[in-house]
Amino acid sequence: MFVTAPIASITVTLILYLLQGVVLGLSTSIPVYLKRAGASWKQQGHYSLAHYPFSIKLIWAPVIDVFYIQRLGRRQTWLLPVQACLGVALIALSFYIESFIDGLQVILLTILVFIVLFFTATQDICVDGWALNLFASTNVVWQSTSQTIGQTFGRFLGSSFLLTFRSANFTNEYIRQPLSIPPADTGLFTLAQFVRFWGIAFLVVTCIVAFVYRQRPSNENNNDIGPRLKLFEIYLSILKILRKKCMLELAFILLVSPFGYAATYFLTNLALINNGMSEATLGLITMPIIFVKILVPLILSQTHRPLIWFTRLYPPRLIISVVIGVYVFFTPQLIKYPRVFYSVLITLFIINETIIYLQLVARVGFYAQVSDPRIGGTYMTLVSTLGNIGQTVSNSAVTYAADWLPKQHSYSIEVAACTIIGIIFLLMTWRMMHRLQQIPSHKWYLTQENGRPVETNTQELLATRGTEKI
Repeated sequence: MFVTAPIASITVTLILYLLQGVVLGLSTSIPVYLKRAGASWKQQGHYSLAHYPFSIKLIWAPVIDVFYIQRLGRRQTWLLPVQACLGVALIALSFYIESFIDGLQVILLTILVFIVLFFTATQDICVDGWALNLFASTNVVWQSTSQTIGQTFGRFLGSSFLLTFRSANFTNEYIRQPLSIPPADTGLFTLAQFVRFWGIAFLVVTCIVAFVYRQRPSNENNNDIGPRLKLFEIYLSILKILRKKCMLELAFILLVSPFGYAATYFLTNLALINNGMSEATLGLITMPIIFVKILVPLILSQTHRPLIWFTRLYPPRLIISVVIGVYVFFTPQLIKYPRVFYSVLITLFIINETIIYLQLVARVGFYAQVSDPRIGGTYMTLVSTLGNIGQTVSNSAVTYAADWLPKQHSYSIEVAACTIIGIIFLLMTWRMMHRLQQIPSHKWYLTQENGRPVETNTQELLATRGTEKI
């Protein structure tokens, strides 16, 4: 049975991106629990290695695009088994996650989460491609919209929701007591129950997709632009793209720019936990950010100079990072006035997330402008992978470096050091980023057809942008 109505396509992609977002949110919440269990910065650095699958998925993305079973379709050949493996991996993780965290068995935990995120990154490749097929006859922008809403809400469930409602103190005071329910030693659920629930959800959704949502093999290539490249040609095209001077400069920007605000972005929540804030409180103060993540991407979606906006937003992001760093440093003194402290902290978080997501939209918009339409999916995966590498490497760098610094002041020292790096980076690349924005799109292409630039369908390329870790 084929379900091709637009509302059905929107529903299935929203659910798939939501499941993906839950896993990503969970992976970013685990460091909070490790910190509460007494993990050192070095151990946090070990765990950060679990996030690398999204930085290296370009290695196997072409394989998924080229090899498939005709009867199942290009995307579902991989999507169904990957989703099933992901569900099984989450269920397996649920039996060990709490003991690994409490016992600080970080290496084993990192290996299991790495496996889960490997399947998640592979699922992301499949869902991105399948969503394009589902919306090819209507409007491919629905793919981008479904990803933004579904993944954002999923991240919310895997982070803020989990941190808040797993807390026994919060649920006893604000849920059980008003409902006259006896207090308990746990929240609404344990971490193991939360992970196991979503593992089962993956398996259920996989069965539904397998029997209800079927990809029509005859239509799967309708949205391709030009002849499909062979596997060897795709890898060769990646190497040729990387040899371009403009791409090398863009790669430098994507790899180095995250270091300017890495300490604030990756260590702030851990620093707040270190200063005595509970997981439930941290979850509550980050809840308003979900609205920012959904609404902000609409602001720059139509800009014609996205890299210029990315450049202009870099100084404000450095400034707000310093302000947050200073504010967190004085947390022990300011928290004596909770209403004022939390109001200001939430405001700072909202401003920071607004700038982060404006930069994200600007960066992805620039990817869409410069991507060669005949290998748009590969091109977009390449540049998004470079961005992910910058994020994950900077994450590992700041967490490992914190272990070498005085424990009490490691966060503040790293915020200062990262800001200096950011200022130096901005002075080095300000003109470079403006110049890259001025380069005609066809100069970024692998080749040209008949000596003329190939026209770019920006909407389709934006929809194929893939997932960047934020």
